[in-house]
Amino acid sequence: MQVFFYKRIGDYLLPSQEGDVIVTVSNFLIKVYDRNSGLELKDVKFKLFGNEIPHLNKLKELEKATGIDVDENYALAFPNPKIRILKLNQLAGYVFEEHVYSVLSSYFNVKRYNNSGIMSLPKLGLTFHNTPDMLVEDKVVVEAKVGLYELEQIRDYERRYSKGVIVFPWAGKCKTSRWVCFNYFLKDHERVVRYIRSLIS
Repeated sequence: MQVFFYKRIGDYLLPSQEGDVIVTVSNFLIKVYDRNSGLELKDVKFKLFGNEIPHLNKLKELEKATGIDVDENYALAFPNPKIRILKLNQLAGYVFEEHVYSVLSSYFNVKRYNNSGIMSLPKLGLTFHNTPDMLVEDKVVVEAKVGLYELEQIRDYERRYSKGVIVFPWAGKCKTSRWVCFNYFLKDHERVVRYIRSLIS
């Protein structure tokens, strides 16, 4: 659990070590308390710094397109602007992955990975890559991405899985050796479905 202190400025909360508001964040759960009374506060608003606004807008666009809602305050509760952006991107990735899983599950048997991983040895040190997002019909790997990704991670996956696709909600930069990339999944997922069918048939 992480704990932050905020102060009230009008209807908004601003980071302040001397503030009268305590914010706790644990996993995707956020709680806000009055520092003096200990009472939980509801419907709070965090003051935006500015740099996170495009990332917040991207998240809201994904929520609207997919019908999957998340609590943006989980990200905005962090007082560091860079961490806010990182957390907003994580939320966007979560929403898009859930949507991709839901769509593909209506056509195929789709498994999701949880705990295992793939080891790689890049030029500088040892890194640990989680397993891909999902596996369709035990044959085709699907990675859901909302932005930039680690090329070395994809190369590790490609060494283990010969058939795979990377899907983006909108346009995205994608470079692979063996897999195929698909943009605009939100507008047209049928292209991905047809391609996967061609791989498993």
